[in-house]
Amino acid sequence: MSSRSDVLISVNDLPDAVNDGAQVLDVRWKLGEPHGAGYQRFLEGHLPPARFLDLEQVLTGPTDDPTLGRHPLPDAQRLADGLGALGIDPAREIIVYDEPGSFAAGRAWWVLSWAGLTVRVLDGGITAWLAADAFLREGEATPVAPTQLQLTLGHLPTLTADELADFDGIVVDVRAGERYRGEVEPIDAKAGHVPGAINRPVGKLWDDKGLLPEPDALLEALDLPAEVYAGTRPIAVYCGSGVSAAQSLLALASLGVNAKLYPPSWSGWSADPGRPVATGADA
Repeated sequence: MSSRSDVLISVNDLPDAVNDGAQVLDVRWKLGEPHGAGYQRFLEGHLPPARFLDLEQVLTGPTDDPTLGRHPLPDAQRLADGLGALGIDPAREIIVYDEPGSFAAGRAWWVLSWAGLTVRVLDGGITAWLAADAFLREGEATPVAPTQLQLTLGHLPTLTADELADFDGIVVDVRAGERYRGEVEPIDAKAGHVPGAINRPVGKLWDDKGLLPEPDALLEALDLPAEVYAGTRPIAVYCGSGVSAAQSLLALASLGVNAKLYPPSWSGWSADPGRPVATGADA
């Protein structure tokens, strides 16, 4: 069972972690922006020890099968090659950060933890770093020698579409309410949600500075049965394509809840004509 300090690190604690050997990865990315925009922001200014991790190229697999969603999980070789090119040492902790509203750090935390690595997210990301009057470094990262990694996947739980359809627990859709209800759908094949899913928008779980609220406020925002926190009722999470869902899984992990991810999320479910679709508010 994880706790808040197992999955998040504060700006104040970051320097000591780096001195102890932690590796820092900048994973800034925003849905819909041109590829390379996050890296351009990295070049304009990043945390001094950081290297840039490309969410689309390393943390996402090929998109050949629409039912696997817009951001399928990478295979072990793709992930190992991408991390190896950054000189990542799998024996040392990794700290990832993004910017408020991105949710890329949550995806990085989940994928790297799924691959058996020790990872934490910088609470508040680069915004918290700047608020602490810390400086940024411009330009390329300091060169490092590539490494060879052997990764095994499956260290965090996932569900297939068939398993989600038969899931005997709580299914949470973390997209904005209007997309969940089927009022709008700007990206995917159909509007609506997985039948039986409840709606807990991820944007309500983090404050406008990208910081995770204290446990009492987080519990109120999640509004889930006590059985979830006791571990006696399973819970599964999905979003649009598997990125923001990971941010919600991060919030749940800070409370000791080991929820399952449906990686294809709505983009994969709605691409399969055989899957039912529900609309409207929570039952």
